[in-house]
Amino acid sequence: MKKIISMITAVIMVLSLIGTAFVFAEEAAEDPTTVRVTNYEENSISPSVWLNTFNSDDECVGTDYVIFNTAADLKGIGLPVVYAGKPENDQDASVRFELFAWDTDAAKTLQGTALLNEEVHFTGDTQNVEFKFESPLAKGQYLFRASQTTGKEGNYESVSHYSVLPQGDFKYSPTVMEYDTKGAFAFFVDFQVTDGVTNYFVGLQGSATDIEIQKEKTLIARNGDTPHEIIEFGIVTPEIPAEQVLYSINLSNSPTWNNTNGDSDVEVSVYKWTGDYDESVVGQEVFNCEVLDHADNSNLVIKFDGSSLRYGRRYLIVIYQSNSGKVGYWQGVDDRPEGWEFYENGVEVDYNPAMKCTYAIVGDLGPEPTEAPTAEPTEVPPTEVPTEVPVTEAPTDAPATDKPAETEKAGEATDKPAATEGQGGNSGDKTQEEKKNIVPVIVIIACAVVVLACVAVILLTKKKKK
Repeated sequence: MKKIISMITAVIMVLSLIGTAFVFAEEAAEDPTTVRVTNYEENSISPSVWLNTFNSDDECVGTDYVIFNTAADLKGIGLPVVYAGKPENDQDASVRFELFAWDTDAAKTLQGTALLNEEVHFTGDTQNVEFKFESPLAKGQYLFRASQTTGKEGNYESVSHYSVLPQGDFKYSPTVMEYDTKGAFAFFVDFQVTDGVTNYFVGLQGSATDIEIQKEKTLIARNGDTPHEIIEFGIVTPEIPAEQVLYSINLSNSPTWNNTNGDSDVEVSVYKWTGDYDESVVGQEVFNCEVLDHADNSNLVIKFDGSSLRYGRRYLIVIYQSNSGKVGYWQGVDDRPEGWEFYENGVEVDYNPAMKCTYAIVGDLGPEPTEAPTAEPTEVPPTEVPTEVPVTEAPTDAPATDKPAETEKAGEATDKPAATEGQGGNSGDKTQEEKKNIVPVIVIIACAVVVLACVAVILLTKKKKK
């Protein structure tokens, strides 16, 4: 009898441990009705999109948004990490996060009522900026915006109250996601798992479907903190590959030396390259546009239309200063890809700009048009920004700029934004989480009671035998 009871006790204890482990595993398992989709490759993020841009009244005007279209309902949205200054350095900052349902264009969309409107105060690196919706939002096109709300507040001794969004290796082209002038930032969306859906992010409404935009690639990486002011800056391309067009060029983190007057503008003209700079610029212009109100240390991205810089030719891209506000570029590493050439005021230079470009596959475009299209002046949103963006100071001849103090690396800080109430918050899940935490405790207590009962039976059995 004693052996039987001991065996039963051992079995109950083993089953109790298995049951407890199962409960904890069940609690840790991901929700099978939810899938998290990122716009970036995992483990690739870094601080890059700085929001600490201030106007002449010391108010922060740093803001950035992304436009995306979905194939399933949304259950939540967030960022993997937001970097910020520390309170002891008078550099902490608050950021407001907003989500809008799409309406015609960005300007009209931002005049609508935000479906998510939450402000989070950041003190050092803060991870898992996450908002859960009380009920899923219908699939469709949305605009997700982040804006720093903390101004300079009279701090001129060092970098004042800054916040930085993460950048990563991005998965999607501009036909799937479009960003504001600050640059592409890493974020994620939690979707309702939907049968038949494999791509939860889909093409934007009205985006081009007749060209396949390739992933942006770095031509020349940045090399230190040497900026050059643009007066007349020429870029000669290599021959465009067959059945492709040059879709965009990107001067990474183009500085304005802290100009906030809204007059840091450039005009862009493109000519067929003849082999000589002076001869090329008096030829027929094949593309023209303006980039207006360039923000300090954001990417200077110039997008060409779908057929201007077509395959089989080399082109001269000339960027002119078109207003009193300064615009520049950062010097890159010494090596440059074959075929690229650079000119300052018509004279070839041997140093390189930090620069990226994007090609698009177009197939056979047929005969080259005789009349060149001209784009309307526009602010051109960038597709990616590099890491470590210093805030610039007023230049001399070839000015060097100071960069803000480094934040702690992602993952070292423990601060997280407080849970928020309402549509954008996650406090509505608090009761459910508490209930989940109670279940393992109940199971453990029940197992302990069973074990004690078995021990009591064994003792009583021994007593009767005596």
